[in-house]
Amino acid sequence: MCGGSTDADKTFVLPAASVRMTACTYCGCPVETHDPVFVSESPDGEPTAQFCNYGCLSAHIDEAGLTTGTACEWSPAQ
Repeated sequence: MCGGSTDADKTFVLPAASVRMTACTYCGCPVETHDPVFVSESPDGEPTAQFCNYGCLSAHIDEAGLTTGTACEWSPAQ
């Protein structure tokens, strides 16, 4: 697979109602006063990060270079 991504590298967006965290991982603002996005390393896991909205999540991804080396194409045979 291009970039060497595995299932362990994936994150999952969790429903906002299922978690209560306060500070945005990216900007530090209270997430509950916005349209929060919570992410986890497993579908049923505890949140590992929280963001005010998809804008903060996107900015965090860009600044941390999280898309560098990831797969641009994927097929089950790879």
